[in-house]
Amino acid sequence: MAAYHAQDLSLHLRGRLGEVENTWKTLLPLCVSYAIRTKDFPHLDGLRSYLSAAISAAICTHVAPRAPRPKAHDSPQDAPHTELAKQYASQFENFQLMADHYQKLLRFTSDSRLTLPVDDIQKFYPKTWAGRETSTKAVKEPEKVSGLNLSGPYFLPIGTDTPPIQAVRFGLKLLGEYCDKERLEYTLRVSLEKPE
Repeated sequence: MAAYHAQDLSLHLRGRLGEVENTWKTLLPLCVSYAIRTKDFPHLDGLRSYLSAAISAAICTHVAPRAPRPKAHDSPQDAPHTELAKQYASQFENFQLMADHYQKLLRFTSDSRLTLPVDDIQKFYPKTWAGRETSTKAVKEPEKVSGLNLSGPYFLPIGTDTPPIQAVRFGLKLLGEYCDKERLEYTLRVSLEKPE
């Protein structure tokens, strides 16, 4: 997710739309496939659902600008029939993609709140809860990106408007605390400060 977020930022700086078909759309089935491994661990399954919701939201965010913005003087008679048919097919495909992922977004959001509610984050993961951003000013301003450093704040609760990078930050913090709590001898090898 962090890599795709960085790619989106790079494309945005060049004035191009973010990629969906070969990035976010391929990541969602991978994230969903982990359900077989997380189903017996409700909090990890909740985290998986939060991340799946963030991926679905990213897909919706990238597909939404594809909607046509007709001009007042545009008329279907101005375009050849083959071009018009191609435009309608593309619009239908984008609408279908957005509708599908919006439904997934709602389902994953609901699942995440059931399997890892905010009360459980506060109770069982106090370091993760304490590490959240609480400044309302930071919520209103777009996040500044400095080179390849993707570290930064995350806001809780995770919602449908949470940027994917913040979901990743939250996930890494929660996973680290989960490993400590369960006394797992595992060190996370992901660094948002120096991506490799």
